[in-house]
Amino acid sequence: MKYRASVWRVVADLEAILRTAEEHLAAGRFAEARASVEEAFVLAPEDGRVRELYGNVWLAQGIRLAGSARERRRREIDRRGRPGEPFEDSEQVRSLFAEVLEAFDRVLAVNPNHAKAWSLKAQVLFRMDRSNRAPALAAYDSAVRALEGSVPEGPSRETGRRNLERDRRRIEAPCKACEDTGFCPECGGSGWRSTLGFRRKCEACLGHGTCKRCGVL
Repeated sequence: MKYRASVWRVVADLEAILRTAEEHLAAGRFAEARASVEEAFVLAPEDGRVRELYGNVWLAQGIRLAGSARERRRREIDRRGRPGEPFEDSEQVRSLFAEVLEAFDRVLAVNPNHAKAWSLKAQVLFRMDRSNRAPALAAYDSAVRALEGSVPEGPSRETGRRNLERDRRRIEAPCKACEDTGFCPECGGSGWRSTLGFRRKCEACLGHGTCKRCGVL
């Protein structure tokens, strides 16, 4: 009886923790959601619901951090001076991208067939450093295999495969338009141009700072 009571307590605790994690995630309280889902994972690492929610929480974390890393990089590019000057990521940007990779790796640890996590990892690898072209391409290949292993044959799978293969082709070879920097050659990646002292959004990249050919910053 004591053993059964203990099991029921664990089940009840797990249900409560999962509800709390879902509420935090829905409200955008990512730190709290991560703490709750980590607690649930310790209690029941093989539980399907726990693993799914764990993946969802860390996927959201990776996407959020990726946006922060790109925005911080864009601000640093904007502050560096004239377009075309040498640029190198700060330690803060490199650290943010490393955290993004860790987040997507956590998703893949509980679900190796997570096509979106594989594709996002491919993008981050390439954004971090163009020398990561080979592992980024391999990650896109893993995304296609994951898609085929998790989505039934039909229009959804075909659309997903086409999108992944299109994105893969964009990074297969060095980009001549931007000399493979990923930055818009017109504004140097800042997203802005100055004429006669007036600052305006770059027409070539629409303010995104990315090369319109390879489209990755």
